[in-house]
Order: sequence, then C-alpha cells, then structure tokens
Amino acid sequence: MTSSFDKTSINALLSRLVQHRQVNRVLHGHPGVTLWHQRDIDVAAIMAAHRPASRKNLPLKVYVATPYCLPTEPDRCGFCLFPSEEYKSGKQLDHYLEYLRREGEMYRSFFEGVCPESIYFGGGTSNLYNSSQIVELMNIVRTVFPAFNDSTEVTLEGIPQTYSLDKLETMKRAGVNRISVGVQQFEDRLIKFSGRKQKKEQVVRVLEWCHQLGLRTSVDLIFGWPTQTLEDMRKNLEMAVSLGVSHITHYELNVGGRTDFAANHASTMPPIQETLEMFHASREYLTNAGYRQVTTYDWERPDGTLHFEESGRRALAVGGEDVDGSDLFGWGFAAISSFSGTAENPGWTYMNATRVDEYFSLIDAGRLPIQRGYQYAAEDMELNALYQALLGMAVDRQRYAALFGNDV
Repeated sequence: MTSSFDKTSINALLSRLVQHRQVNRVLHGHPGVTLWHQRDIDVAAIMAAHRPASRKNLPLKVYVATPYCLPTEPDRCGFCLFPSEEYKSGKQLDHYLEYLRREGEMYRSFFEGVCPESIYFGGGTSNLYNSSQIVELMNIVRTVFPAFNDSTEVTLEGIPQTYSLDKLETMKRAGVNRISVGVQQFEDRLIKFSGRKQKKEQVVRVLEWCHQLGLRTSVDLIFGWPTQTLEDMRKNLEMAVSLGVSHITHYELNVGGRTDFAANHASTMPPIQETLEMFHASREYLTNAGYRQVTTYDWERPDGTLHFEESGRRALAVGGEDVDGSDLFGWGFAAISSFSGTAENPGWTYMNATRVDEYFSLIDAGRLPIQRGYQYAAEDMELNALYQALLGMAVDRQRYAALFGNDV
C-alpha cells in the first residue's frame, strides 16, 4: 500500500479534503462505533485478560455519564449528535443515581485496590445535580474506587447557568478539582442560535468563582458558528485568556444528522476558507498568549495538563508500556469502556445502552447495561494507536516500530 502513495499525492489529497466542511465526523478512535456489532460481551473475561497484576501500573481513567440535558429550542442545542434525554425534574436524577450505584456494584470486584488516575463526570449535563445529589454521586464513585485521593484528577462538566457558588463549594469539598464549562460562545447574540438561556455574564461569574475557590478550569469554544466572524472568534479567545482559563478546547463546528444547524443554518455558517483562517489565527493567538497546543483543537497553559484527555495519546507520543496509554471504564448511560490490551493480546471496547429506559431495564434484569461492543484485532490496535497519536500531533517512530514492526 505504501508504494502507491508519495508525499506529493498525500499533500494533494489533504489540500482537497481541507476544502470540505466538517460534517458528522465525530470520531474518538478506531474503529468507529457503527462497526461495533458484537452483543455478548463477557466483562469478567475481559477484566481477567486485560487488567492482570502485571498491568496494575497502567493508568485507569473513569468516565461517569449523566443522561439528561435541559430542553432547548432548537432541540439538542441545534447541533449535538451525542445521546441524551430531556431533563424534567430532580427526581430523574435521584432515580438515575440509584441505578448508577447498582451498576457500580457489578464492577466493584474488578477494580479492587485500583486508584484511578482521572475521573470525568460528563453528559448530558453533569451539573444538573443539586448539592446533596453531588455528594451522593461522589459517594457512589468511592464505593467502587475507595482508593481515589487528592492526586486523582476529578473533573465535572456542565453548562454555565446551572453552576452556583454553593454547588461549586460542594463539588470541591466532595473531591472535584477541575470544572469544565461548555461555553460554545461568549457573545449572547451568537449563543442564541443554540437555544441556550445562558448569558455572557453567567459564564464570567462561574469562571471567577472557580478561581476564587482554587478550582482549575476548562472551557469549550466553537468556531465556524452561524454568522460568526473572525473578530467574534478573537473576542471569544481573548475573554477565555483574560479569565485565566487553564485549558481551552477550541474546535470547529461539526454539523450533520437531523440537527437544526444542518437543516437550517448551512447558509449562515462562515465559508470554509474563513474557518481555515479562524483555525490559523487562533493557533497564532493562543501560542502568543502562552498556551501549548496539545491536540489539533486543545490548548493548555503550563498548569493546565489534563490526565483524562491526554492519557490515551501517551503511548506513541512519549513512549508507554502498552499500545494504549490507559484503560477506560465508562460508567452509566451511553458510556464507553475500552480495555484495549497489547499488540499480542488485543482487548475490547464496548458501549452502554443509549436509551435510559433500556439502561434501567438491563440493570433490573441483573445484567450489565451493555448495548454492543467490538473485539480488537492486531490491525485495529495499530490503527487506533496511530489515530490517538496523530490527535496529539506526535508519533514516536521507534516506539511504533517496536510495537508493530512497521515504520510509521
């Protein structure tokens, strides 16, 4: 295969592809979930094969999902393609926490003595919980991982208008040490496209509270937004930098599926050439502002290194002990687990139920709430490792050759 490609043809291909808008290409690894067809997932066998004593030093990251999002008009903020359910009341969260606890009990024996390197509470919208529910959520996690401590990176993400100072104080006391804020856009006139009710002043206040409490912060910002200009984008970045945000995820709007943005706002989105200018301008600005680029879309200050996001890209970037830089336990609705193993002994990845009623019914039946999965082959391990390394913009050629016998 390599003989049919040369540097000129590869550059020509990239030049053509870069002129196409990002449309429904959300992908976090190889292979994509549309290829995960296996239904009978033997978790006990996976754990026995891929978390033995010899791998106890391999970092474990834990993702804890929450199903619910506030309703918006248009639906799902106009563009979101991830599974979620509509939030109606706090009773939903009480009910869900009980099932999260029950799922955790099914896994507890597999993780005895394991201290996660990082724990990430995602969604959905994980800051919909009230203060007492946050305490309960953290207690549930501690029943499975009693060894986790102050050195564990614990992140909780959410939207600005559902953070409060009281909640943030509770989160910190409970063990959260980083807050991720889904900003999308600072400007009120632009965020209106998503149907969110947040205001710029709410975002600023949340970030100020976090710094007051000594909580590290991350924000998500999107470029290529409907009617957004290069100047609008610069103002977003300038605001995030001025507020001392440790980590900025600044990514291109991804449109596709049956979303409002795909159906109704294609004509209002900046032209492709302008989004390319935004990407290059943001790179120059953030570099000059003292941020380090760690992926194509992630930027961090010297104090902003993130274990959860970074660990999967370590192996080929800096030389790791295994093909993947970490194991991932996905806990809760629609969560994804990955115990990828080694080149000689490939492992598995699998996804929990993507409908909350199915998640509940599987647990009621005494089963792990797994919807489908995929068993890696050696070729999958190689492609996934390369994919993760390219996200991190660094491939260790010697490490790659040692693992796979190929020169990348």
